[in-house]
Amino acid sequence: MTAKEYMKEAKTLLKRIERKRREAEDIRIRESTPSTAAFSDMPKTVTHNPHQKSDNILRAIELDHEADIAFDELAKLKSTFQESLQKIDNPDERDLMYKHYIEFKNWNDVFREMGYSRSAGYRIHKQALSKL
Repeated sequence: MTAKEYMKEAKTLLKRIERKRREAEDIRIRESTPSTAAFSDMPKTVTHNPHQKSDNILRAIELDHEADIAFDELAKLKSTFQESLQKIDNPDERDLMYKHYIEFKNWNDVFREMGYSRSAGYRIHKQALSKL
């Protein structure tokens, strides 16, 4: 797996995890918020699904479970990529790759943390990629 393929798959998993967690949280908030009382002399409409609240809570639990599965996939993917980073013998190259590909920091942050200019950072990245 190339670094580009790894990042594409990792970002897809991160988005999936965030989306499922957000959906589950939205459901929990919606179900825990009391509904406003509607005062009317009109007859109440009967809910088509009397178990809607419990169904929604179950859906939130399912979403959390799906997010956990995606998180496990991401952990395995990161572990595999970390093993390939061990092939890089230069610690600066390995640190640069780790910060970007494992910690998911953008290049500007990585270069600033490591004290590299953009051109020097990209040169080190290119050298590291050739060793993978």
